[in-house]
Amino acid sequence: MKNQKVTQTKKPTKERIFEVSLDLFSQKGYDRVSVREIAREVGIRESSIYNHYKNKEAILDAIIDYFKSELNQSSIPEGEGEDLIDKGPEVFFNVGAKLYIDRINTPEMEKIWRLISIETYHNDKMREFFKKELLEEPLNVWENNFQIMVDKKMIKPVNPRTLAYEYFSFVIFLFFEYFVLKYDDDFDSFMDLALDRIKNHTEFMLDAIKIY
Repeated sequence: MKNQKVTQTKKPTKERIFEVSLDLFSQKGYDRVSVREIAREVGIRESSIYNHYKNKEAILDAIIDYFKSELNQSSIPEGEGEDLIDKGPEVFFNVGAKLYIDRINTPEMEKIWRLISIETYHNDKMREFFKKELLEEPLNVWENNFQIMVDKKMIKPVNPRTLAYEYFSFVIFLFFEYFVLKYDDDFDSFMDLALDRIKNHTEFMLDAIKIY
């Protein structure tokens, strides 16, 4: 524990503010945490917070930006998606699922997912973020992916938007299952299980729509 504290104090102050804020926000919710409490946990004066962040909302914005950056890096790089699809739908889905799970399988991302699940209900900014970045954008991406598969005659000519909803709704289900219903369960074991369940769901879908 002593070595952990020494490591913490060696980190830049702004990074420590970010980490402490994320810890507190994910435990209590954004509104129930004060700048004074953050400063106390970091071990600095309250006024020192404002040397690094304009206000508490700016800390939340930084957390959201970090989350978006990590999610973007979990996506198949632009220009490589169609090449993967050409190798077969199974390859495309398996690579995509692995990238996604690997990127969110960190303590920081776990806390942010938890924070999102808390704040979506009453924080307008977080609700809009969830709606746009975690629902609308992924659905658009998956609709495009399924349209490519239809055009290449890899799958039956089913409405690609319907397929996008069918595929991505299962991912949203897993989000609520873990980050709302089973948050206290072991994170690593859940992520291993989640990857298997996504693969099983994908296989089930492809069995129904793939052209052999």
